[in-house]
Amino acid sequence: MPIFHHRSYARSLRAGFTALLLGLAVTTPAWSQQTTAGKKELSEKVSEELGKIRTQTDAKNYDAAIAIIDGLLKGAAPESYDIAVLSQVKAQILLTKGDYAKSIEPLETALLVSDRHGYFEARVIQDLTYYLAQLYYQEASTTKVLDSQKKFYAKASTYIERWTKANTKPNPDAQLFYASLLYNQAQLDPANVDNNLIKRAQEEVEKGLRMSLKPKDTFYILLLATLQQQSQIKESADILELLVKQNPSNKTYWAQLASTYLNLQQDIRAALTIERAQKNDTMNTPKDNFNLVGIYFNMQQYDQAIALLDKGLRDGSIENEQRNWELLAASLQQVRKEFKAIEVLKEATKFFPESGSLYLQIAQIYYSLDKLPESYTYAKQATVKKLDKPWQAQTFLAYICYELKKLDEALAAITQSLKYPEGGKDAERLKKAIEDAIKEREALANSPAA
Repeated sequence: MPIFHHRSYARSLRAGFTALLLGLAVTTPAWSQQTTAGKKELSEKVSEELGKIRTQTDAKNYDAAIAIIDGLLKGAAPESYDIAVLSQVKAQILLTKGDYAKSIEPLETALLVSDRHGYFEARVIQDLTYYLAQLYYQEASTTKVLDSQKKFYAKASTYIERWTKANTKPNPDAQLFYASLLYNQAQLDPANVDNNLIKRAQEEVEKGLRMSLKPKDTFYILLLATLQQQSQIKESADILELLVKQNPSNKTYWAQLASTYLNLQQDIRAALTIERAQKNDTMNTPKDNFNLVGIYFNMQQYDQAIALLDKGLRDGSIENEQRNWELLAASLQQVRKEFKAIEVLKEATKFFPESGSLYLQIAQIYYSLDKLPESYTYAKQATVKKLDKPWQAQTFLAYICYELKKLDEALAAITQSLKYPEGGKDAERLKKAIEDAIKEREALANSPAA
């Protein structure tokens, strides 16, 4: 996406041309009867018609003014000063109308004719060259046709490079424009980014940063983009640190900085970045808070994750979603607080009463604590709730029942599990063990000793 928006350039173009061309119209030399190529004089006819053109433009009758100009251009001597001035005035009117694409041809004509015959002074030529660079940049930014984009960017580059070579005073805005043009030109084909142009864009934006004591943020944003394109992640973090210092309320900069530290595998810095942002009243949405929990969890900083989750789920700063309660329970288990984890999951069942997975997790924790009766109670409840993988709950229930010698219930549960193709070989083995135990029980019951 272009660093500069073409609409803002359109406004500056209109303003610039109004000042430039009105000045030319007033200060043009006296007309002569015959104008020839090379003479910096307007013909008598053109001089007379300039007043009419001005009258029409003042009345905003732009089409009428252009009609007069087109008639004069048809009768003007080739390569004459008439051609140069009339083309400039036509370009001004088209820009005022907002016909930016149509203004390029007369503007370019005026400049090329002046180049061949020395009609305009250096200051005017610089202005016209710069406007042409902007107009071609605008066309490249608005078209969707790749070949046209390439052509327009090439023309824009030609003109801005010409302007740059002749420029003698630091101009941060022009420098930023030039760097932006190079950057966007480099990315015309996202699958084949031109790294040489990216590097040139970086060099030009660095020149621009040295042109003022307090550069615009846009300079740093463009520099950041060039660094990211070159996978210079550490340097990108440095630029983002500067941006958040200058714009502490900008969530986008903070989020990019946190993401950059994660890419650098500096998780602690990513977590601290989010906390710094929150002190500046940003990055404090439930999603941001959950991301912070995730970072702490991945760093095995479970106490911090627990504190944030426990607080957030109760005051609404973290979304009341089942996965968040499950993460809190998992964090508690990591610090050997299994009973607290069970309490958390039981609390979650109040919000998600139809979730079988919550009951199954409770059952599994009870089992790990050797609380088989409690495990059985919750495993049985899990099988009548909604489950993504019901065979898992049936198999677990069958296993608990097997250990508790509830063999008939165990067989019923494992039979249910095997109705699903995913039941697997473990369920088959468990079923055989249950069936063997039932046979053994029956044999004992039927033995003479019994």
